[in-house]
Amino acid sequence: MEHDCRSVANKIIIPRLEADIPTTHLQVQKLVYFCHAWMLGIYHEPMLLQPVHAWEYGPALPELYKSLGRYGGEPIRRPIDLASIRVLENEYDDRQKSIIRQVLEVYGDLSGRQLSTITHAPGTPWHQIRKKFNDTAVIPDNILEDYYAERAA
Repeated sequence: MEHDCRSVANKIIIPRLEADIPTTHLQVQKLVYFCHAWMLGIYHEPMLLQPVHAWEYGPALPELYKSLGRYGGEPIRRPIDLASIRVLENEYDDRQKSIIRQVLEVYGDLSGRQLSTITHAPGTPWHQIRKKFNDTAVIPDNILEDYYAERAA
C-alpha cells in the first residue's frame, strides 16, 4: 500500500526527535525520496502516493515542502500534524518498515548537502530528468525503479 509522503516523513522525523537528532527539511526530503526509490528498486512497488519532482535542488515532494518548508535550514521541531491536513495513516508492511529503517541506517547521518550531492550525481534519476526538463517535471517511477534496481543487484 502506498503512503502519503508526509506520513513517511513522520516515520523519519518522530524517532529522530525522540533521539534528539537534529533533522532539517532538506534531509527529510531526501530521506523520503530514498525510501520511495529503494522500495521501487528492491520490491518494484512504490512507497509514495505522490510523484517525485525534479526541482533545482534535487528530488522533491511539493506536499512535503508545503508542510516543512517553513523550517528552512533549521531543525524540525515537531512531526507533521497529519490530522490537520486530512492525511489518513495506513499500516506499513514489514518491507516498507525495513526500507525506512535501512534508509535511516545508510543515509541518516548525512547532512542535507551530502544527501543532495548523492541525488545530483551524473546519471541519477534527478539528473536524467533535470537535464531535459524544468522544475515542474516529475521523475517517473519507472526511471527510479530501473536505477535503484540496478544498484540493488
